[in-house]
Amino acid sequence: MLPTLPEALSQAELLRLDAFLHSPACGRDAMGLSHAHGFLTAVASGPERLEPGEWLRLIFDEPVFEDGTQAEDMLGLALRLYLDIETSLERPGSFHPVLDFLRSEAGELSVDASAWCQGYRSGMTLCAEQWAMHADRHLHSLLTTIDILARHPGPALGPLNRELCDQLPQAAEAIHRYWRAVEATDG
Repeated sequence: MLPTLPEALSQAELLRLDAFLHSPACGRDAMGLSHAHGFLTAVASGPERLEPGEWLRLIFDEPVFEDGTQAEDMLGLALRLYLDIETSLERPGSFHPVLDFLRSEAGELSVDASAWCQGYRSGMTLCAEQWAMHADRHLHSLLTTIDILARHPGPALGPLNRELCDQLPQAAEAIHRYWRAVEATDG
């Protein structure tokens, strides 16, 4: 059962979820946190409302939980993450993607959105037919930032990386609005 009022995950909860996703308890194809966040953003903002059972297994890749308490904890964190994404997409200016950071050989940190964007593209495959059917110029332009960042790790883009990463929240919110408008028109 989904909680009615999602509470955003704390930094400690995000780290706990990420650690579990990278643990031997999850399958080899389990998603990291940034990838999962992008994936869930596409699921939450896409053309079709999907049940948690349709996407939870993909995030964890057939996890083996120690016990019911751990299962409830990890699945609960994933559900709360989804609900937080869904809620923040509804409030302009509230959405913030969970991105990775890379450290250069010189020790400098740079933001890397490639895993998040690859996750977003993976989430799109769950409703690939609808995404393809509505692939008009407007939707294509909204996906441009995600497509570029999915193909290039942060440092590969140089100064353009920060600019594109800064555009991600607005792009995700605009895509969400696009699909809700389609839904309203079709409904």
